[in-house]
Amino acid sequence: MAWFDRLLTTELQAMRERILSHPFWSGIENGTLARERLGLFALQDWLIVQDAYRLDALAIARAAPDLQLQEMLIDKLAAKKGGPELLIRFGEAVGVPRTAFAQVEPLAGCQALLNFFYWILETGSPWEWLAAVGASEDVFAQLCLRIYPALMRHYGLDASQVAFFSAHLAISERLPPLERWLSEQTFEAAQSRRLARVIRLSHEYEIQFYDAILQAPPAIS
Repeated sequence: MAWFDRLLTTELQAMRERILSHPFWSGIENGTLARERLGLFALQDWLIVQDAYRLDALAIARAAPDLQLQEMLIDKLAAKKGGPELLIRFGEAVGVPRTAFAQVEPLAGCQALLNFFYWILETGSPWEWLAAVGASEDVFAQLCLRIYPALMRHYGLDASQVAFFSAHLAISERLPPLERWLSEQTFEAAQSRRLARVIRLSHEYEIQFYDAILQAPPAIS
């Protein structure tokens, strides 16, 4: 996204590239990632996806009285409707029973990312929240749209089973209005540094999340 690119230092660009080329995602692209890791990802990402409604709803409330910002956030939230069920469908396709989603034990890297989103929502300004979450959603949407063909090609999944990933096209289409809103704001140097800081933290926690998926035992009872 062009607005985020304005804040990208050499450090932030390098971190973004680490996410885009992370072994978890490259393993999917070349078909070498074990199906069990895909199942573990489904379970752990479920913890974040099921809280997305709550996080966005809280952000909508905090954005008051800016009706324009609230409506853009509502549009973004509406694009996520059905996402939890699509993720369960993907999990089932790679061997995770539906019942497992009701009793997920979070990995530390997953819980840290979720806790960060709540922390920045509680302590940051609305634009810091948008920067942190928007940067994460932008990169994640890029990855989802990039790898879902590989999931079908290498893992024998059909379009309905990978719809959680392909559906991120609709979410990505809701980000430009928020980007334009941010670009219309005037930020002092100190504010720009805080925005860069929360983007850095967002990327750091996301990297920890993918590291955790690769490092943890794949079998979750």
